[in-house]
Amino acid sequence: MKQGGSATATVVPANGNGIDLDLADSPATPAVELDHKLDDAREQLLTLRRQQEELERQKGELEELRRRQEEYIRGKREMTDNLTRSLVILERDQIEAQRRAELCGKTVTAFRDYLEQLHALNDEEWSSATVRTELSHALGVIENSRLEFNRARTKLDCLNPQAGQPAETISPTVEPGTVDWQETLRYLWLGAAASAPLIMAGTVWLIVALVAR
Repeated sequence: MKQGGSATATVVPANGNGIDLDLADSPATPAVELDHKLDDAREQLLTLRRQQEELERQKGELEELRRRQEEYIRGKREMTDNLTRSLVILERDQIEAQRRAELCGKTVTAFRDYLEQLHALNDEEWSSATVRTELSHALGVIENSRLEFNRARTKLDCLNPQAGQPAETISPTVEPGTVDWQETLRYLWLGAAASAPLIMAGTVWLIVALVAR
């Protein structure tokens, strides 16, 4: 019988009856068993490699999940603090802005009112009879407008010149070194008109005094 082959052998006992034996059912040879063990080892190694790859994949997913959780906790804390602090600042600025807006609105209305009153002052139409009353009224308007302007400057920084910069001035309409004679004569006339009643009264009292002598 050859090794690794399949054959049938007949065993003849003493009684003469023959028994057929199938050699295929006999135990495998050492070479066949070694081949089977190698195949099993290769299969187990392949299974282990697949399991290792799966474990590494799961490990990567868990590490990514942990990183995202840490990013979530850190980002939530950071943005909660930033938004809370910013809301406090914005609400305070909003209240201040509303207060400034109301103050600016009231100041604009007052300035326009006083500006209209100043424009309405027409000293060219004043007469000697009304010059005292008109001057008192005009000076009252000017003083009230000055008080309102100074009060507004203490509350609104926009009305004050910036630090280190000179205050804005209005350019004069008269060239330097020249005299506006028309304005000078007009104010002289107003002064004379205002003084005329005093001059007349003094003259009358002087005449009465002379006659009494």
